[in-house]
Amino acid sequence: MKPFLLLLCTAILLSCNQNPKAELQTAELSNKLDLKGAWKMISYLNYSGDGSVDTIMTSEKFIQMKMFSDNKFMWNRFTSYDSSEWFGSGNYTFKNDTLAEHTEYGSEALLTVLEKDSIHRLDIIFIDEDSYMQTEKDSLGNPIYGEIYHRIK
Repeated sequence: MKPFLLLLCTAILLSCNQNPKAELQTAELSNKLDLKGAWKMISYLNYSGDGSVDTIMTSEKFIQMKMFSDNKFMWNRFTSYDSSEWFGSGNYTFKNDTLAEHTEYGSEALLTVLEKDSIHRLDIIFIDEDSYMQTEKDSLGNPIYGEIYHRIK
């Protein structure tokens, strides 16, 4: 009976972590990569309270770019259906898969939504060396919005 119980416990423990090698590879990838360069948003995700996610692909009517240097960032957005200018820039830090953007300057439209000198924290997951997803979470840690970017070379 004891060998059977040991085998059952081992099977349960292994099933709880179905792909530890993939998780380790993702963590190693995040440690090796950085955000420096130019990025174009390819889709965005809206999370609902029931756990469902809507993925919306960008188009020529909605273009968003981000650029990162050693410690500065800048982003801009073009929408053909909105004449407002959307852009912002400032300092950033990227540590432990968390991007903290300190917005120092932004368009009037941005500053109606976001306070100047505010810090915006986003979780970052690298999909591969040329793609990443950033996720904004609410105060309880639940995802509310995400964006997927591809590196422009």
